[in-house]
Amino acid sequence: MQTQKNRKDIGTICPACGKTNDCQLASDKKCWCFDVPVDKFKLEQALKDKSKDQCLCKNCLKKLSV
Repeated sequence: MQTQKNRKDIGTICPACGKTNDCQLASDKKCWCFDVPVDKFKLEQALKDKSKDQCLCKNCLKKLSV
């Protein structure tokens, strides 16, 4: 979802539900989200009016998985 380049802007809150996103990029680790296959169209729709600079939490991302 995010690239290593963007890791400073990821925040800690899921923009979809407001819960913590448990992003690992902030700690220079490979994040769990890289292993979740996501439908890009569904992702764009879910983040349509939200910040695209923050990672989704596991529950929200799983809802968009393929």
